[in-house]
Amino acid sequence: MKQHINIALFVPHQGCPKDCVFCNQARITGRKRENMLTEEAVRRSIEEQLTTVHSGQEAEIAFFGGSFTGLPRSYQTMLLTVAKEYVVAGRVHGIRLSTRPDYIAPHIMEYLLSYGVTTIELGCQSLDDEVLHLSKRGHTAAQVEQAVRVIRQYPSVQLGLQILPGLPGDTLEKSVRTAEAIVELAPDFTRIYPALVISGTELEWLYATHQYKPLSIEEAVRWTAEIWLPLLKADIPVIRMGLHASDDLRGEGTVLAGPFHPSFRQLVEEELFRRLLKRMMERVMYGSTASLQVSIHPADETALRGRKGESWKQAISVLVDAGGKASLMLDRSLPRRQLRWQMEEGPVQSLAFTDL
Repeated sequence: MKQHINIALFVPHQGCPKDCVFCNQARITGRKRENMLTEEAVRRSIEEQLTTVHSGQEAEIAFFGGSFTGLPRSYQTMLLTVAKEYVVAGRVHGIRLSTRPDYIAPHIMEYLLSYGVTTIELGCQSLDDEVLHLSKRGHTAAQVEQAVRVIRQYPSVQLGLQILPGLPGDTLEKSVRTAEAIVELAPDFTRIYPALVISGTELEWLYATHQYKPLSIEEAVRWTAEIWLPLLKADIPVIRMGLHASDDLRGEGTVLAGPFHPSFRQLVEEELFRRLLKRMMERVMYGSTASLQVSIHPADETALRGRKGESWKQAISVLVDAGGKASLMLDRSLPRRQLRWQMEEGPVQSLAFTDL
């Protein structure tokens, strides 16, 4: 299977009817609202990015950052016409765009498919109506469900849902219920972006006046772990956790508060591996000379060991303190997010994230 890659084109905030309390797309994407793309700029950007695509990759032209189907129809048509040329020429696989749930309808889908759109991402953010209201999203959970039903009438289109835990009025329980509701909607993939306080947003004012408290890194990691588990068990991929650490987001005065971390996904994986190691050690029976061998996929080693190796050291400390030994083996034949272990000549046992 070829690796997917996006040819990214940003249409920040354009097409949005209003500003949600958490949103400043100019800061997030580094593109100002008024900077509309020209046909020349679209072609130039696509051509430049295509030079980095190799034969083992499959590219989609992706319009990110705004509510695409809320753009002026003439502007949509220009963007899609250029993108379709690359699809027809076989230089890209398809076209991806993001939009609002209340900006989807059958006639809109017919229009998009006529240009070869292959993936639609809906910014639902939450499926709790109180959270949506306090965040000034301007749509309800029922409208998300309706949009999903409409998109699912077109089997050639991949569906993604974006969620933002930690918005005003949110709780861990509400976020988990949102994840469970998303499982019922059965998207092809999801993104999880814990809410941040971005400069120039209403959330900045709410934070400054102590009306909003963002999640800490530790809270966001724990919440995201709990949200991810039902999605994992339903085999729904989470293709991103945490906002991409762009140069603008890293800039001073952009992210004012909240759980921003350049390796956020790894922190979540570390959390879940800590839980797996704890359960494993609860099952381990050992004496003073016990020998434990643990095996994982090589790609999981950093997450399992944890920062400075502390997760692994802490997990095996009781065994080592009692005079036993533990070794960590890397095995590419093992599935990701699973650990397998054996004590002496005992049976081989295993645990995976989906067992949590």
